[in-house]
This record gives sequence, C-alpha cells and structure tokens, in this order.
Amino acid sequence: MTMRRGRGWAAGLLVLGVWTSAPAAWAQGAPGKPATPDKGAAAPATPTPATPPAPAPSPADADKESARLFEDAKKAHKAFQWDKARDAALAAFKLKPDPAYGLILGQSELQTGKPRDAAEHLELFVREAKSATAIEKQAAQKLLDEAKLKLGTLIIKANVEGADVLIDGRAVGRSPLAAPVFVDPGSHEIEVKKFGFDPGKELLAVAPATESEMEFALAPLPTEPEKAEPEQKQKEEPKPPPLPSPKWRTYGMIGGAGLTVLGLGLGVGLTVMANGKSDEADQQLDVLRRTTPTTSGLCGAGGFAPNAAACAKLKDTLSSQDAYANGAVVGYVIGGVAAIGTLGLFMLPRTPFGRKLMGVNVVPVFGAGQTGGMVVGSF
Repeated sequence: MTMRRGRGWAAGLLVLGVWTSAPAAWAQGAPGKPATPDKGAAAPATPTPATPPAPAPSPADADKESARLFEDAKKAHKAFQWDKARDAALAAFKLKPDPAYGLILGQSELQTGKPRDAAEHLELFVREAKSATAIEKQAAQKLLDEAKLKLGTLIIKANVEGADVLIDGRAVGRSPLAAPVFVDPGSHEIEVKKFGFDPGKELLAVAPATESEMEFALAPLPTEPEKAEPEQKQKEEPKPPPLPSPKWRTYGMIGGAGLTVLGLGLGVGLTVMANGKSDEADQQLDVLRRTTPTTSGLCGAGGFAPNAAACAKLKDTLSSQDAYANGAVVGYVIGGVAAIGTLGLFMLPRTPFGRKLMGVNVVPVFGAGQTGGMVVGSF
C-alpha cells in the first residue's frame, strides 16, 4: 500500500524544543552561573513570559505524519529491523488507527516478544482491513494463529448492551465486543458492569492455546420501593451468590491441556523418527538387492552369505521403526484421552465436590437371570 510522505516530525520536534527553551536559557544565562545584570540598571529585567504550548496538529497533518511514519515502518520491516519497525508503526497507528497498519505492526510485535499486542492488531487487520489482498489476509491469519498459541482467547458476551468489560481492572471495551480478547496465560479476573445493573465478576485460569467463551447475565438493580409497600421489601429474600469455579476443575483443565500438548507432541516426534527409520530401511534394502546375485536370497537361512552383517543392521532398523511407531501411538492415545478429559471438565457444571446431592433415588432392576439397582437423581 503506497502512502504519501509528510514532513520530518523528529526534526520538527527538535527545532520546536530548541525554540521554546531558548528564551529561558537566554534570560537565565549560562548553566551554573547567575545572570549578570546590566551596569547601571536599577532593577533586574522583567522575566520573559512563558511560551504557550504548541497547538495540536490538524487532522490533515496527523494523516500526513502517520503516512510518513508507516513508510519508515515498512522500510525497517523489509530490513528485518523489528524494533524500529514496531516503534514507527505503533506511532503511526496512534496518530491514525488505520486497520491497514495491523499486519506490519502485528508481525513486528510478534518478533519482539509481544504476542498479546500482536494478536490484537493482526485480528483487527483480518477483520477490518478492507483494502488488503487475499495473500495479505492469509499471511495475517497465519501470524495470528501463531500468536494465539502463546495466549488465551476469551469470547465475552453479556445480556445487555453498553456494559463495560474489564480484565484485571483494565477496560477492554463495551458489550457487544466486536472481537475476542487475548490474555496472557495465568489467572485473570473478568468483570462486566453497567450502571443500574448488578455487576458480574469471575476468576478464570487461562492456559496457552485455549479459547473460553463466557456469558454474563446482568440483573437490573431493584428500584426504590414505594412507601406503601414496606412489608413487601422485608419479605424479599436476598439472591444467593453465584457458585465460584472450584479449584480442582481449574487445575484439572490446566493439567489436561498440558498433558494433551505433551502427548500429541510425543506422538508427532516419534512419528517423524519412525518415518526416518522407514526411509533408512528402504535404502538398506535397496543396497542388498543391488549387491545380491539373483540366484540367492537376500537374508535368512538361504540368503547370500556376505549379506549377514547388512541383514542384521536392517533388522535393527526395522525394530527401531516399530518401537518408534508404537511409541507414537501411545503418545497420540495419551494426548487424545487428555483432550477428552479436559473437554469433559470444561463441560461440567461449576459445582464443587462435597455439595449435597439432591433428589437421589435407588431404583431396583429385575431381569432375566439378573438382579440389581440403578441410582437416579440430579446434582
């Protein structure tokens, strides 16, 4: 994307700083020396009035300066100068929050160890950069997926519009949020509030590469009761507080997610090693075929005698391939079971163990040649 160049803002700020500080320096004299009054002067001169602050740049100047900064960011990006590209792109974005800046800004932030900022800007580019090409959108989506592997993704919904959404006390927008919220792994406090409604608050433990959907139902606060109905107010019972998320459930989800990643990683790694051993065995077998006369077998009791050492090596290679393949299967099984268990914990209702079981009944079961019972009820 081609943008127009503006004036050099750094040089302008330097000149402005010298111009605004010069009158005070001239009035006070050299640093470290008191000002010397003129000979014959009866009183010191009147101090120079303070220079008024520079006016804010006009929208047109801000657009020009933003375009110039983004050109600097693109040059630094092509030279793989990530820190310089990020600083210039971020300064341009602050002057003019154009979604088109999101690709270079997000990639620079990802390269400089700021995955959360990178995910926000890349998601904005994918969602709102209308002038971007399909190739640019695909590149941004790939970088966004890479950043999300290091973050937790929160999809926060509320039953009322215009409610403030805060994470750890930091405002992230108002409902309905146009995009998901990206957070670093760890424990976070999510709060949704609006004037006139009972606020909702929840503590959530977030693991990397996970996505959590949260819905808050804000209840309107009761209005002032009329004087004619004092008894009705006394009869109303307070609402029970929402059940907190049990710690075992949170720890289980984090452990399950970690075990899933470990198991799948083990399976993939051993699969690659097994494939390598398979290729090695094919090469050894090809050598045996080329060096063995057609009148003799390759290996075994009737095999070509000089092939004994090569056949033993081939057997070891095939044995290693089988071991790696079996280990990969075990890794996939561990990862799959852990993933299912983590999903099961996520789907469980947030009821801590130890609470009283409600409506539990034991129903006798009689059948042909068998007698037993069945527990029926709700928790």
